[in-house]
Amino acid sequence: MSGFKIYNESFKQQVVAEVLNGQISKAEARRRYHIAGHCTVLKWIRKFEAQSLQITSMKSDSLTSKEDLFKRIKELERQVEDEKLRSEALALMIDIAEKQLDIEIRKKPGTKQSKR
Repeated sequence: MSGFKIYNESFKQQVVAEVLNGQISKAEARRRYHIAGHCTVLKWIRKFEAQSLQITSMKSDSLTSKEDLFKRIKELERQVEDEKLRSEALALMIDIAEKQLDIEIRKKPGTKQSKR
């Protein structure tokens, strides 16, 4: 057995709801529900938010309350923070790779693109 676990949609939605409602963090969800992947909960959040956006966009010009707008702003702020952390992690991984492998991965400013 590979250790790969399949979670049903209702379980994923429950976990996402708990995280988005601020009841638990993504890390707490992983620990509480024994979710192996570090990015699994984040992927679920993105999936369900994308589905939610599709449903929302299908509704025609419905008025949203201030409370709904504040919730949406909080969700977007959380997404921005997640992307900042992801960006920092990728930059750190590149730094480590450049140092350990002794190669330049990042393009230096002013470097011209090679012609084929």
